[in-house]
Amino acid sequence: MSENTIPVAEAVKDFLRVLDRVESLREPATLVRDGRPVAKVIPLPQPAGTCEELASRWEKIPKLSPDEAEAFASDIERARASLPSLKRAWD
Repeated sequence: MSENTIPVAEAVKDFLRVLDRVESLREPATLVRDGRPVAKVIPLPQPAGTCEELASRWEKIPKLSPDEAEAFASDIERARASLPSLKRAWD
């Protein structure tokens, strides 16, 4: 079995260790029963702790194509147009 593949019976005995490993290595673990994958434990994304981390993540986000960007902008405009007008709280 690979490092990230864990038999269900082993995971049941020491699930906290499985979670600790997934969290610390930031890699998913696949649980297998009778040699077949049955579940996957995956780490949740961690929020950026600093502006530098946020900037680094921002650079890795896939860019929209011009057609996708235009469709996205159109969707936003349609959504805005469908909203009721805002009323001032003091009116």
